[in-house]
Amino acid sequence: MIVSACLSIGYFLTPVLLNKMAEGLIREDKLVKADVIVALGGDPLCNREKKAAELFHQGWANNVVVSGIKYAWGFHTGEAAQAFVMGQGVPGEKVSIIRETLNTRAEAKVLDALMRERGWRSAIIVTSAFHSRRALYTVEKTSRDLTFHSSPVKTGYPEWEPDAWWSRRGDVYLTVREFISWANTLAGGWQ
Repeated sequence: MIVSACLSIGYFLTPVLLNKMAEGLIREDKLVKADVIVALGGDPLCNREKKAAELFHQGWANNVVVSGIKYAWGFHTGEAAQAFVMGQGVPGEKVSIIRETLNTRAEAKVLDALMRERGWRSAIIVTSAFHSRRALYTVEKTSRDLTFHSSPVKTGYPEWEPDAWWSRRGDVYLTVREFISWANTLAGGWQ
């Protein structure tokens, strides 16, 4: 009797716990004016870059940074992101690229150097919602004396959705990968 009661409770609580775990990946701060808006790389749909351009036009910062890597055949995702942001009406002289950043930790290091070079003291970090807490943890750990705020892309199709994430193959992949990436980050893993 007790075993079946525990199993029943576990069965009904599992979706609630899974949702809460996924919601814990999200960090969204109250926006304050900053020196720069940073769209982290890795978004093939350019939703991060689109949100960065929107925040720029709303006056949250006067500069935008995009990130990317160069593929063997010469295509550079950072240049594509820059062109997209400029296509959204952000002046070219206001858009910078951080290059050859294969992961969030590398982006944080290159961003730290760029911010110090330009005299920027604060940034709004734009990334996917599932990545927002780890991204902020990483940049804040890298640049302890600078100020960062998170403004993730909204959840929901075609982006990741934390509610019932285990029922959608793409969201399962992103969520499980993010939990593994957290473990790697906390262990000081892949540089």
